[in-house]
This record gives sequence, structure tokens and C-alpha cells, in this order.
Amino acid sequence: MNRQREHFRPAQAMAAMALFCFWLMSWPLAVNAAEENREKFLPETSTVEQPTDLVGAACIIRHGKQMIMLTEIISQKLSIPGGYIDHRDTASVTAQREAKEETGLDVDVVQLLQYRDRAAIFACVTKQPILVAERMDLNQRHQVASWNALHFGSEVKNVYLMSPLTLGEGEYRYPGDILYLYQWMQATPESDVVFYQDISAQANGLHQVELKIIQHFQAWGSTLSSTARTLFDTLMWLLNLSGEYWFVFLLAVGIASLLGPVAMLQLAAATILAILCSTWLKDLLHSPRPFYLIPALQQGDAFGFGFPSGHTLLATVVWGMIWLKFCARKSWSHAKSGLLIVIALVVGQAVARVWYGVHFISDTLAAMLLGILLLVIFARVITPASIRGKSIWLGITVLTGSAAGLTQLPQHSYLFAISLGVFLSLDALPKRALSLSVMRHMLVAVCLLAGAGSIAYFSTELADHCSVSPIILSLRAVGAFLLAIWLVAGSSVMLRLLADPEQKQS
Repeated sequence: MNRQREHFRPAQAMAAMALFCFWLMSWPLAVNAAEENREKFLPETSTVEQPTDLVGAACIIRHGKQMIMLTEIISQKLSIPGGYIDHRDTASVTAQREAKEETGLDVDVVQLLQYRDRAAIFACVTKQPILVAERMDLNQRHQVASWNALHFGSEVKNVYLMSPLTLGEGEYRYPGDILYLYQWMQATPESDVVFYQDISAQANGLHQVELKIIQHFQAWGSTLSSTARTLFDTLMWLLNLSGEYWFVFLLAVGIASLLGPVAMLQLAAATILAILCSTWLKDLLHSPRPFYLIPALQQGDAFGFGFPSGHTLLATVVWGMIWLKFCARKSWSHAKSGLLIVIALVVGQAVARVWYGVHFISDTLAAMLLGILLLVIFARVITPASIRGKSIWLGITVLTGSAAGLTQLPQHSYLFAISLGVFLSLDALPKRALSLSVMRHMLVAVCLLAGAGSIAYFSTELADHCSVSPIILSLRAVGAFLLAIWLVAGSSVMLRLLADPEQKQS
């Protein structure tokens, strides 16, 4: 009984801390929840009185038969600029403020177009011409130069000048708005637009030099024969994989099924801390990506800010942790050979990011240096003995929870949910390594992937059918939380069940 209570009290404390941190993260967003229910509209008429309970305002900005729309990071869907009315502001002031914070555009409110439930839609005109990329991005849309906007990279993924008639099914966050968008756009005066191909003059001196190098690199690639170009593109894709979240997740599943959950937890802790560092630095430094300045450079998908390269940092940490696990304590020749392979993989990944036009060379170099520094720390802190203990995961959970509350970044909320899920699953870890046949290891891997796929599918489906930011954020966080529990506790239980009979008692 005493031992059970000792395990229960930390769990109670962590549950209370989880509720507090989720409240801290969601409170600034929760005040917007009322204005985000946009499925009912009042008829457009000049005789409608302003509702006394008005809580939201949005801004329509038009050029020709196109309008400004933005992709939100939390919902991953398109919407128009808008947000919550502060108690000190009027609806029109709110529309101006939200347009500035979400798109970086200074606007004048021209007229009220319509009240819709508890929100007001305004026609707005920009004070300066809108700077728009002449070349379409990978989504076949014209991006607006909006990286100076306050919420860019934290709430807003991309800002577009696009026709509402091109919206695909399920692409717009508020389906009830779609029938009104064209009507609102037609009633809005036109704003001026300047299309650009190259605004590298806005970059600092170092970035201007790097942009020329990237242009020469891509120009060299265009001279390759079709066969050589196909092989080169395939190589770049393969090298880039180690910085993708889904690849690291598959790697974690493989490690958990083959080497056990303890080895997987070492990789998970290093990955969480690496992502936390890169996202925090990006949010702090606000460095643009190369293709924001020269859109023709874009050959890969990316959003937000670029310094440091999150992909290269993640690749450095992931391959470095694998080298520490399998090579560092072997013979000198073995360790040296492994290190050369790791260096080649990391440098190749950095080259791929530059080739895609999504990172400057300095972004990747800084990421590699930061990754090496983190690996030096991880080699001493994230050991097989320490990673089993609750102290290190309590520290990671508190760190990610505090970051989520302070930065309000969705990525930090998901990291906190994963860390909390791991912490609450530590009691399920087997006491020692378990021996399984190859077929049983493969069975564990298949079961882990099937369970993880089900959790990801249902959490994504639920989030896609919701239009309220705090609820969407919570659903995605719950999905991340359950994935962490499934990987740790699920793999531990399956390994014990499938272990040799004499080992099951352990």
C-alpha cells in the first residue's frame, strides 16, 4: 500500500500541473471561442443595429477578383483576418489590429459589410500596396510577403492573395462562410498590389551573399541531364528525411520494438528538447527563409521562420544519439567509421535544405553547432539509467509546459502533451531487457504502428470537424498525449507479453 501511494501522489501532482498548464495555454485563446462560432449569419442590411454582445471582427481585403486569406497553424485551414474584440477597442479598431497582426498589412476600415452572429465583417483597404510574390508557391497560390506580421509563424502559416472560388472542399475553416466570401469581396473597394520576383535587397549582407550561392547551386542542378537530375532529387529527398517528424516517429517505433522502450525514450527526450530549442529560437529571432525573398528558389515546402534549421538540428541530434548508442563505446575504428557516416548524413541533410531553397547556409551551420552542443549535454544527462527515472521526465514536462504557457506556440503545447504522456507511463517500463524472436519483434512494431495510426486518425478527424481554436488545439494535444502513452506503455506491455516465459515475471 505504501508503494502504491508513493506512485499515486506524483501522478496526482502531475495531473494537477497538467490541468493548470493547459488552462494557462488555452486561456488567451479561449476568450476567442465565442467569436469563432461562425455558422449563423444575419441578413445584410444597413438597418441592423450593432449587437450589444459583439465579440469578434474580421477584415475583407480585395484586389481584383482575389482577396487576402491566411492558413492557420492550429486548424491547418484557410480563413480571413479576424479576431477577438478587446474591451478597450471598437469592432473596426479590432479589424484593423487583426489585419496588421496576422498579415502585416496596415488597413483603413471603409464600411461594415455584415453582422454575423456575434462578429462584424468589415470592408478594408490597405494604406500601402500589398507585396505579393509573382511566382506561385507549391500550392499554386500567390504568397503575400507577411513575415513581419506579429503572429506569423506562431498562429499564421501563410498569407495568400487568392480567389475564394478556388477553395477546395474542407479547405476553409468556416464552411458556412464560403457562400458569403465572394459577396463580401465584391462589396469591398480594391487595394493596390505590387508583384515581386526578387526583394533580396531587404535582406542583410550575409543573406544576400548566401542567396547568390543558392541561385548558383540551383542553376547548376538545372544543367544536369534528366537521369542525373532524377537521381540527385532522389538523393536530396532521402537525405532530407531525417529532419521530418514522421520519419523520426517511425524510427522511434522501430527502436521501441527492437531495442525496447528505454532506448526509445533516450531518442524521444533528445528529440523533444531539440524541437523545443529550434522552435523557440525561430520565434525569438524571426529570420526569413530564402524563398520569401526570391520565390523562384522554393523547391520544398516550409513555413514560419528559418533560423536555425529545425530539420538540420533534428537530423544532427537523431543521428548523433544513434552514434552514441551504437558506436561511441566500440573500438576506435568502429567509432570513427560511424562518426564519418553521421557527418555525411547531417551535412547531406543540410545541403538538401539549402537545395530546396527553404534555408540559408547559415541556418544549417548554426543548427549543426547547436546540435553538437546538445549532444555533448545529452551524452551526460540522457543515459539508459537516468531516462528510466521520473526526475528527468518531470523536468522535461515542466520545461515544455512552461514554454507552452509563455510562448503560446502550438508546437510547444504538443511537446508538453508528449512529455506528460511519457512521464505518466514510466511505471509500465520493464525492469530489464527482454528477449524476443525476430517475428515477435516485428509483431510489436506492427501493433505499435497500427495503434499509433488509429490514434492519429481519430484525433485528426475530430480536430478537422471543429472550428474553435482551443478545442482544436486540445484535440491535437490529446492525440499527442495518447501517442506517447501508447509508445511507452503499449510497447512495454507487448514486450512483456511476448517475452520468453522465464522473463515475463520481470
